[in-house]
Parts: sequence; structure tokens; C-alpha cells
Amino acid sequence: VRSLLTPRAAGSAVRGFSAMASPQKFAIYRYDPDQQAKPFLQEYTIDLKTCGPMILDALIKVKDEVDPTLTFRRSCREGICGSCAMNINGKNGLACLLYIEPSAKPIEIQPLPHTYVVKDLVPDLTNFYNQYKSIEPWLKRKDVKA
Repeated sequence: VRSLLTPRAAGSAVRGFSAMASPQKFAIYRYDPDQQAKPFLQEYTIDLKTCGPMILDALIKVKDEVDPTLTFRRSCREGICGSCAMNINGKNGLACLLYIEPSAKPIEIQPLPHTYVVKDLVPDLTNFYNQYKSIEPWLKRKDVKA
């Protein structure tokens, strides 16, 4: 058992619970409007021993090391902003908060089902921001500050 005070050795495994299942397949939704092709799921295999524990970590690894054309949104990595919202194995969630659950089947990652897709996993948020602005969900002063 590793002490909490002992720093990790450089290059050591980031994950503990799923390090046994090294290769994990991901089926990621791909769509490029410039190519005029139909959307499809593309499979990627990631070594979980060299990847962080979250779905967002796997997406970043695919983009950085396997396919730089993969497109998705991310921002805070803390589950606050919601920019990495997507459909993962049939459930909507934030990629930065959902752990990779190793499986023999590929983990399926698609854009949110109720949005238009700009490219790959990037939804068009124009309608969302218009609705957000229309309800004005922020505090307003009663008097003008001088």
C-alpha cells in the first residue's frame, strides 16, 4: 500500500481500479460537414494504463496521440461549465466527471441527442444560449450603482 505522503514515480500508472484491463475500445461519433459524408462511429483503442481515469482523459489522449482531427469541447474539467456534455453509452453526462468503466464492448461516445452537430462531438449551442438569454438567469440590482 502506497503512503499518501509518498510522491508518485514519474510515468507510474494514473489509474488503479481499471489498470488490469489495459486496452479499451472507444466508438466515437464522427461527422465533418465539410466532407459531405454521413456520420459514423469510429473505433479507437486506448491503453488505460497510460490514460487518466475519466472519459475526457481518453478523448484528449485520442486527439493528442491518435487522431488530431477529433473535435470536442472542454473547459473547466471540474463539472461546472458543462462544455464537455455528451452521450456516453446511451446516457447524457459530462465527460470530465464520468469514469472509464472497462468493458469488452467499446465505450460509445456521441454528441447530445437533442442538439444539431457542428462537427464530431461539438453541438450547436445557439438555441441554448438564446433561451438562456431570454430567461435572464442572473441577479439584477434594483437601483443603479453610482
